[in-house]
Amino acid sequence: MSTHQHGLQSAAPLAAHRNYTAFGLRWRSSLALPFADASGQPEPSDVMVRFGEAPARLPASTSGTPHCWEASPGTALLAVPGVARYLVRRREIVIEPGDGSEDDIVTFLVGPAATALLQLRGVTTLHAAAVDINGEAVVLLGTSGAGKSALARALVARGHALLADNVTGLVPAGGRMAALPAYPRLRLWEDLLAETARRRPVREGLKKYWCAAARAATEPRPVRAVIWLQSHNQEAVDVLRLPGRDAFQAVWAHTGGKRLLDALGQRSAHYRAALALVRGAPFFRVRRPDHPFRTATLADEVATLAVRIEALAGECHAAPASLVPPVRRKDDRTDHSRVAHCQLPQQHRRQSAAPRGVWPAVHGRGVVWIVAYPKCGTTWLRAVLTNYLQAQANPASINALVGDWRVSVRDNFDQLIGLDSSDLRADELVRLLPRFRELLADALLSAPAHACGEGAGRRFFAKSHEPFEDPKDGPRFSPIGTAGVIYLVRNPLDVAVSYAHHMQASIDQTVRRMNDPAAQDLPAVRSIGKLLPNPLGTWSEHVASWLDQSAVPTCVARYEDLLTAPIAGFGRIVRFAGLEWQAERLARAVEQSSFDRLRAQEAAQGFGERRQTAPTFFRAGVAGAWRRELTRDQVQALVAAHRPMMARLGYLRDAAAFLAK
Repeated sequence: MSTHQHGLQSAAPLAAHRNYTAFGLRWRSSLALPFADASGQPEPSDVMVRFGEAPARLPASTSGTPHCWEASPGTALLAVPGVARYLVRRREIVIEPGDGSEDDIVTFLVGPAATALLQLRGVTTLHAAAVDINGEAVVLLGTSGAGKSALARALVARGHALLADNVTGLVPAGGRMAALPAYPRLRLWEDLLAETARRRPVREGLKKYWCAAARAATEPRPVRAVIWLQSHNQEAVDVLRLPGRDAFQAVWAHTGGKRLLDALGQRSAHYRAALALVRGAPFFRVRRPDHPFRTATLADEVATLAVRIEALAGECHAAPASLVPPVRRKDDRTDHSRVAHCQLPQQHRRQSAAPRGVWPAVHGRGVVWIVAYPKCGTTWLRAVLTNYLQAQANPASINALVGDWRVSVRDNFDQLIGLDSSDLRADELVRLLPRFRELLADALLSAPAHACGEGAGRRFFAKSHEPFEDPKDGPRFSPIGTAGVIYLVRNPLDVAVSYAHHMQASIDQTVRRMNDPAAQDLPAVRSIGKLLPNPLGTWSEHVASWLDQSAVPTCVARYEDLLTAPIAGFGRIVRFAGLEWQAERLARAVEQSSFDRLRAQEAAQGFGERRQTAPTFFRAGVAGAWRRELTRDQVQALVAAHRPMMARLGYLRDAAAFLAK
């Protein structure tokens, strides 16, 4: 579509251009930008933003095969499907609009396109917010959904000045690194806005809005402290000073546009800047309670955390952090950054499809997905596989299981695709998921081999609760990079009991969720969490999406069969996964993964995957509890909604007998 068809002027007269300042640069643009107005500043500008033609490919691309990005020395090309193409050079950004609105185009201009331009100009970019506290910058690192913007807003409300939101640029200054003032606006999700607040949506279809900052810095500020924001399922705020190597890893984990560094010739400069930042400012990991369903108290919690950050900034001094190996505490968990930061091979091996129902054992390279509707036994299966692979006398830790759930965190998507997932609508995310999983498979399999036999070009286990496809937008998984899928099913009557406990919801609410085609595993829509959105559909739709697909090899196992005949059931799974078969070894792994042992581990050391609202994760691990827990009406509602699939899987007879009494 041409710019004229789009209603945008590609050849706007000079008078239509406006001047702005952002990131220490003077911008001139024919597109209205959310930057600080600089109409009184003299020419010439540092950066020109204009409409024009952007090539489909760069002739000398050296950036591999990312989905949305190409780059070569001195040039980057960003293609946002359905929105626009951005040709980025050191002094200009040329935009060729697609079907996106002006709000759509601006969103990706001030985010990834501006990041690429800053990198071309030698500015170190972090996925972070920054606030001026007493003349020095406090940088807030975090993935999408960590709370950077919310915390920055709370600090501004306490009298400090905003430096940057989402993209923070850093430059050397007097032996330290200084944060550049970006633009005087925040982007906040609906759950942090008062009902009477003036709202301008970032994009149509997102519950995220532009909000002017009451105070905004206009000069660079030396970095006083760096705060790495995370969340956990504990009640208290946890603060830990990071040693140098962990601090450096935090910088690398939150580097904006890291996949472009080599192609743009900026990797060495970025390493030097990261080292200067680590040596010049203390780093703190701050973990806050994760309250996915407590938005009523969120503002108070953020305000309390802002006071804590303010105190840290006042107490700390910019003493060098020694570059020594990190000291791991027993309750620490390795960050998911090892997934997102691997170099990606340029070739993918396409898996051949076999007829449905006769899948062979998995051999060779690829990710084996462990998938189920929630509360159908995926964590139990992961414990058995972990103990089987490790084959040790003591049970494996429940906080170090194979089938890592963190492959669904937003940060991995953001790094591999090259777009901020929080700026994408749900339909756009779904269309990008197959490509994301192809890139993810290469990243996982390129990682060093682990003690449990994962990585190093072999196979990797990963967990998901997603259906195979979206009814409107097609498959969510790609055969490329997928070695196979282990799909667990469980009687929906028992699922209702376990899922209600997990969600801390009533059984009636849970039954309605299981019967709702629009159901999601993470139902919050006014904000975002650290995981990608996970639509479930109904229980029957979820099961059918996997049982009836023929694109990827799938091994289906019933939870009840694993309980009654664990050696036979888990043995079939082990063989399907292409693992060496040893009956005695499997028997030990099953015993080490008993629910009594899992509950004991959770009581002793906690479980990082427990929802904060639930008292425990591991309950009974039995079949048939629904007979004691469900009412006749609840059983009838589930049977009415899922009768064909229950009959297909052998669950209808007991339910019919119960209802016949």
